[in-house]
Amino acid sequence: MTPAIFLMGVGPLARWKAARLPDIAVRLRWAALVSVGTAFLPGVSRPLVSLGFLLAAWTFTTIATSVIERVVRGRQRVRLATIGMWLAHAGIGVFIVGVTMVKGFPVERDARLVPGGSVDAGGYRFRLDGVRAIDGPNYRATRATITVTRDGRPISTLYPEKREFLVSNMPTTEAAIDRGVLRDLYVALDQPAGGNAWTVRIQIKPFVRWIWGGCILMALGGLLAAADRRYARFRATQPRVTTVVQEPIAETGR
Repeated sequence: MTPAIFLMGVGPLARWKAARLPDIAVRLRWAALVSVGTAFLPGVSRPLVSLGFLLAAWTFTTIATSVIERVVRGRQRVRLATIGMWLAHAGIGVFIVGVTMVKGFPVERDARLVPGGSVDAGGYRFRLDGVRAIDGPNYRATRATITVTRDGRPISTLYPEKREFLVSNMPTTEAAIDRGVLRDLYVALDQPAGGNAWTVRIQIKPFVRWIWGGCILMALGGLLAAADRRYARFRATQPRVTTVVQEPIAETGR
């Protein structure tokens, strides 16, 4: 996708059949510098993470360049299709940030906890308050109560379950999720570890919501572009084609 994302930033600034590479390079020099600088942010050491940040920064900075040239400097009238294009391109940038953060900075930890015990992961403290049996509509379950705090402040209370369905006797694990704009917390109750202890699996995935948010922005951008009145006029001026179906003439004998 890297070449396509690069051309996506260049395309809106290139005049059709009249684009000159030196002119485009001058107009996008600041976008290129900011994008390369973003790829070497402190704490970024893996090449694919750097590439993800570079592509996201390139997407956002080329949108900003296009907005500045058309609106601020050119004072042009911005059509709905152009706004839709900017929104869809921004959605791609948000999507790239989400995928890069989820794959590049996950936190995973397995801990053996007894009731009252706690473990730290990713700046959060997870405390197992207790485990009890419950009955569902078609299953029996063991439900844990886990309190999540950060710097002593309560964040959430999660209830992961270990279920066994009555008909199939098939055990399943139901993870508890605390959703947020910048991260999602996943807690799953694993197997008993002996001595009233349980194995708890903790996952912290940053920017998961940004993946879905980017897709929503892309869809909204496409709808705005399709709603542009120019396309409605284009459809109205198309000539109608009438298809005449000629029935075969049956032969009659003498």
